[in-house]
Amino acid sequence: MSGALPRAAVVLSGNELLDGRTRDTNGAFLSADLSARGVNVTSILTVADDEERLTAALEYSLAAEPDLLVIGGGLGTTHDDLTAACLARALGVSLAEDPTALGLVEERVRWVAERRHLDFEGLFPLARRQALLPASSTPVPPVGVAPGIAARSGPTRIYAYPGVPYEFEAMWRATAERLQAEEFFPDVAVRIVRMFGIGELQAAPLLEAAPHDLLETGINVGRGEVTVRLRYRRGAPADAQASAVVAALEAGAPVFSSDGRTVDDIVADGLRESGLTLTVAESCTGGLLGARLTERQGSSDYFVGGVISYANEVKMGLLGVPAGMLAQYGAVSEEVAGAMAEGVRAATGSGYALAVSGVAGPDGGTPDKPVGLVFVACGGPRRTKVVRGLYPGDRASVRDYSVSAALHLLRRELAG
Repeated sequence: MSGALPRAAVVLSGNELLDGRTRDTNGAFLSADLSARGVNVTSILTVADDEERLTAALEYSLAAEPDLLVIGGGLGTTHDDLTAACLARALGVSLAEDPTALGLVEERVRWVAERRHLDFEGLFPLARRQALLPASSTPVPPVGVAPGIAARSGPTRIYAYPGVPYEFEAMWRATAERLQAEEFFPDVAVRIVRMFGIGELQAAPLLEAAPHDLLETGINVGRGEVTVRLRYRRGAPADAQASAVVAALEAGAPVFSSDGRTVDDIVADGLRESGLTLTVAESCTGGLLGARLTERQGSSDYFVGGVISYANEVKMGLLGVPAGMLAQYGAVSEEVAGAMAEGVRAATGSGYALAVSGVAGPDGGTPDKPVGLVFVACGGPRRTKVVRGLYPGDRASVRDYSVSAALHLLRRELAG
């Protein structure tokens, strides 16, 4: 891609991120958001709640003079909340109580005290240290109690936020709006093409065959999908090149989305457009399909509910799967998956129903029905369709693949 893009460095602190107690979501969220805004993330450092290590990570990141340094974690009231002090040390300035920050902390502590029926006078002295900021910095209005920090070091804009994910995300979005108004972000376009049913080895030659020297390209694989991402500075030559790449992929691969929508988006839109509802019957996925469907705001418009029919007795008793069918074909079979879909659809009166039955492993496989064998079924107004899949990986991967396969089956049935 022609023209240098702004560079960003990220520093995340927290022992819980390093010992497995907490999975980092802030780094993934921020990287995706910055990338979509035309910023190259050059490093993400995760360090312990240790003054020497955190200060060293900040000094290292600042030495590269990125356009943006974002810090997550370490702003709070406990002994291991060291970000403000370490940032002051890295900047070579003192730490002092900021009147504006103090007012923000007081306001938020009063709100917490009133909401939880706590004593403000007892809480406020404990929270007051959150108003200590590096000299010449300014507070970022908090979502919780702790304000963030905005500072500057040479060409680098610095922003620090608490590590609680919902606070981090909301405070970054507010900052990003201000940066957008300041025209910090370049004018870039991102186009995403999604495919299902092929692998990276089949998609990569199609990408390489089309000229893309004006584009930044990337291929990702997951959940049985291949995603090609194109990012470029807006302009007629790059726009035309991106359109040609998309056309080449659509001509040579099973593309199901070239407008950035996910299969979840397409299924939600299709159900709303059809005016029909959806239920699920799950065995090996144990509720993961229903959970993924209900992650979306507004899913109550079309999702009715489901049955986790792990045991055969539940398949028979709640879904009406015949005992003879289970005895003849086994729970992991085309026949039983189809009967599960039809049973939950009949029981709920939904327009569509998805069912999943398989061998997730690591045990339970046989030569005829190995680990990874999964049947997904979709019952609808026109027919009941069952698809057989053999998915790789461990138990979590097989279950994840199964959920994705079920959604793609519904996508195709909605499309007729």
